[in-house]
Amino acid sequence: MYLIALSAIFSYGLIWDRIPEVIANFLLGISGDSPYTLLFIIVIFLIFAGMFVNGAVLILMLTPIFLPIAQQVGFDPVHFGLIFVLTITMGNMTPPVGAAMYAGCTILDCPLQDYVKESLSFFIATLVTIIILIIFPDITLFLPNLLFGK
Repeated sequence: MYLIALSAIFSYGLIWDRIPEVIANFLLGISGDSPYTLLFIIVIFLIFAGMFVNGAVLILMLTPIFLPIAQQVGFDPVHFGLIFVLTITMGNMTPPVGAAMYAGCTILDCPLQDYVKESLSFFIATLVTIIILIIFPDITLFLPNLLFGK
C-alpha cells in the first residue's frame, strides 16, 4: 500500500522535474529517431531490471518514465503495456536474482541449475514472442481495436 502511494508521489516528482523528457531526449538521441531501436533499448533495459527488481515495483516506477516516451514515438499504450509486462515477467524469471525463479525452485524443491537448463527454451520462446509482438502490433491491438472501434 505504501508502495502505491509513494509511486504516485514519485510519478508527480518525475513529471515536475521533467525526467521523462530528459530520458526521452537521451534515448531518442541514442536510437537515431527510430522507434523500433528505441523499443529495443527499452526492452533490453527492462529484461535486466526485471532480473534484479520485483515486477510490481518496476511497473509502478518505470511506467511514468517509459510510457510517455513510447507514446511520443508513436506506440500504442496497450501495445507498449503488453510488451512492458511480458518483458518484466521474463526478467523476473531469469538468474541471478529472479524472484519467480527462486520461488519456483523452492516450491518444487529443484536445484537452480536444473531450472536454468530446463527453462532456456522457454526464455528463447518468450524473447521470440516479444520480437513478434514488436514487429506485428496488430496481434496485440486486434481485439482492443475491434471492441473500441479504432
